[in-house]
Amino acid sequence: MKTAFLRSSLLSVLIAGSVLQAHAAPDEPSFLPQETCTSVRHEIDAVSAHLRAAQADPAGQAVASDGEAKLALELGAHLDALRANLPAQRTQRAQASLLLSDMRDALSLMRNATHVDARRLAVQRLEEDHRLYNVLLKTLGCADPRPTAL
Repeated sequence: MKTAFLRSSLLSVLIAGSVLQAHAAPDEPSFLPQETCTSVRHEIDAVSAHLRAAQADPAGQAVASDGEAKLALELGAHLDALRANLPAQRTQRAQASLLLSDMRDALSLMRNATHVDARRLAVQRLEEDHRLYNVLLKTLGCADPRPTAL
């Protein structure tokens, strides 16, 4: 008797959960409004320009410690602007937020790391997160107007 009651209770819970999932709004990709897309693209292009400038060291050496700190400071304002324009859709918002958080961590490492290799790794992380953010923007209908080479 108890077993039958538990089975029917469990079955009721499973059915109720399935019904709720069926009525929940799907987390489908959405598109950013054109104005937001333009603003975000402007900020992402500015990040690209800063990264290219940092890589174009005429002596062919790695960015110096003070140069990395300056780069981190310059990029911080652009990441703030990107955070202000996060996508509204849950999945894309979470992805964008995670990438921006990781970029912020890289900026902190660029400013505070005592070892050159750690600062170089931070720049590489920033470049990779930047590339992934561009991919995310494409899924939101913000196509890159021109190819960027990092």
